[in-house]
Amino acid sequence: MLIEKKAYAKINLFLNVLNKRRDGYHNLEMVNAKIDLYDEIHIKKCQVSTGIIIKSNDMFLSSQDNIILQCARYMQDRYNIHYGMEIKIKKKIPYGAGLGGNSSDAAEVIRGISEVAELKLPEETLNDIAQMFGADIPYCLSNEVAYVTQTGEDVKPIPNQLKGKSILLIHPKKHILTADVFKHADKKGYKVKDINPLLSAIEKNDYGSIKNSLYNSLEEIVVEMDDAMRDFKSNLIQDIGDSGLVMTGSGSTFIKLLDEVNQGILDYIDKNKDKFLINIYKII
Repeated sequence: MLIEKKAYAKINLFLNVLNKRRDGYHNLEMVNAKIDLYDEIHIKKCQVSTGIIIKSNDMFLSSQDNIILQCARYMQDRYNIHYGMEIKIKKKIPYGAGLGGNSSDAAEVIRGISEVAELKLPEETLNDIAQMFGADIPYCLSNEVAYVTQTGEDVKPIPNQLKGKSILLIHPKKHILTADVFKHADKKGYKVKDINPLLSAIEKNDYGSIKNSLYNSLEEIVVEMDDAMRDFKSNLIQDIGDSGLVMTGSGSTFIKLLDEVNQGILDYIDKNKDKFLINIYKII
């Protein structure tokens, strides 16, 4: 049996870091969405090994321990799967970009192994497994716009009034370590905003208010600790404006919600396509 999955990139339309917990994790408050940028995953039984084999165009995934491999090994051990698995991952989501690529891959591997092994695990069990390996993975089991709280494990789908909306994604080809951002932010402190205006705007399908209500607690931190990111954001605002513009995750990617795909945006993409990973995607 061959299982094929699409692991969609995650974006944060809103991200509050509320506080740091005693266990070292952070309580978060987020509105997340998925876009039609995705990694391709193929999972099948392996006849020549009883282990987990990962093959990828990303050498890190093929040669290093990572959460995808950890999730797969856990599934194999927990459910006494006595045959090996071959997992092929064609990476399109950039690493260290705030787009949840590895988390989304891990979520689809958990679900895919359940299907290959015909475990028929309920969503609650898949979610419990996901929580063990990363704060973003529970949300990545879903392809809905969602209100996400606690460390990321409490996921509540909300009416998806944003389906089909276009976003401009701009990744400056810079890798930012999430741990470094939180370490810096824990010393400085976090600014928290009210998430309710965004939730209300989504419910009312008020696109103008949605664009004006985007926020990320980590954006100011990243811009402050990294001069290149400060200049990057400043240039973005100068070139395409700040309406609907926000950093996703712990960076380095920025997204901009678009009213329309006009010639100015197309010219901006053409001008910067060699410098950035830049393209237009749709919210799924």
